[in-house]
Amino acid sequence: MNRKALVIATLVLVVAGLLVAGFLATFEHKEVTEPVAAHGEARYNRFFALQQTLVRLHLPVTALTTLDPQRMPLRPGDTLVLGDDAARVDAAAAARLAAWVRSGGHLLLSPGATATALRTPLSKALNLLDSRPAAFACSAIDAGAVVDGKPPGQVHLCGERFRLAPAARAAVEASIGDQMDGYLFARTRLASGTVSLLASLDPISGNHLKQAAAQHFGWRLLAPNLGRGRIYLVYALDGLSLPKWLLFKGWPALLALSLLLAGWMAMRSARLGPLMPAPALHRRALLEHVQAAGEFLYRRDGGRSLHRLACHAVRERLRRRDPACAMLNGEALHARLAERGPLDAAQIEQAFQSPANAQAFRASILTLARLRSHP
Repeated sequence: MNRKALVIATLVLVVAGLLVAGFLATFEHKEVTEPVAAHGEARYNRFFALQQTLVRLHLPVTALTTLDPQRMPLRPGDTLVLGDDAARVDAAAAARLAAWVRSGGHLLLSPGATATALRTPLSKALNLLDSRPAAFACSAIDAGAVVDGKPPGQVHLCGERFRLAPAARAAVEASIGDQMDGYLFARTRLASGTVSLLASLDPISGNHLKQAAAQHFGWRLLAPNLGRGRIYLVYALDGLSLPKWLLFKGWPALLALSLLLAGWMAMRSARLGPLMPAPALHRRALLEHVQAAGEFLYRRDGGRSLHRLACHAVRERLRRRDPACAMLNGEALHARLAERGPLDAAQIEQAFQSPANAQAFRASILTLARLRSHP
């Protein structure tokens, strides 16, 4: 290897080494978490994060969309988190839930607006709420202790307050609020069981559990029966069957479809009665035959053959009546016909041209018929 090549190789190695050293000196390894949209079960299960957290803590948990006793055999010591509207619980299920709570169960739910909650079968079976309404409110709750020198976190609980009946108020174990202004949260005893009423279940739903404060708050909500039985998370209740849903909710669409169907049937069905007076009985068969033959010829080539036959008939009659016209063609023929009759030359010329559409065909045939009937 000559000296020049050695110098070039050395320079290349030095430059490469400097680049690598600069990259290693300025490079910083960082872990970046990019939030993505929820997919799969997390899109429709509001308690999916809570369910996964409980699974990691090795606690028995089941997420359901029904209160069916076969799929949710409630036992004393179990916990039920009802995430759907309590008004959707029917009377039979409400009676079963109330009996289960009194035997030692823990029911966690949001009562909703007082005006409508008092009329629900579940509220009547539990008999916990007072009929006096309360205002909407928010509260910041310190839900964690100091960890690694960090201050305790807060979870915000917002919703319409509620008031408790005297018997339920006397058995309150924990609460946020008071009877005068109403409660945002109240845990009360009901015989051997517990009912936790929460103005809103948002703090334990969805992405809210990413916050440590919400996790501590959710842990305290589930505390009464935690570790004693299975936790059931009912994030939604099965809706009405499709026929009932269409009857109660989809009747406008059904009405519109019925009108469209009736209009289509009226358009496609046969007309009731003829559009023109019926011909005489002794001539009906002949007229129907002639009409059918004309319709067939018209559909075959758009009426051009019928037009040629009509033009030929006019010329033949004209040659018999006026032999001098036998040698005439084109404009001369049209002028001669205009002299013989009441029609002008332009109209006659238009009649002898091949029709472009049905309207032109009818106009040409009428003009040719007038020419043929003229003496």
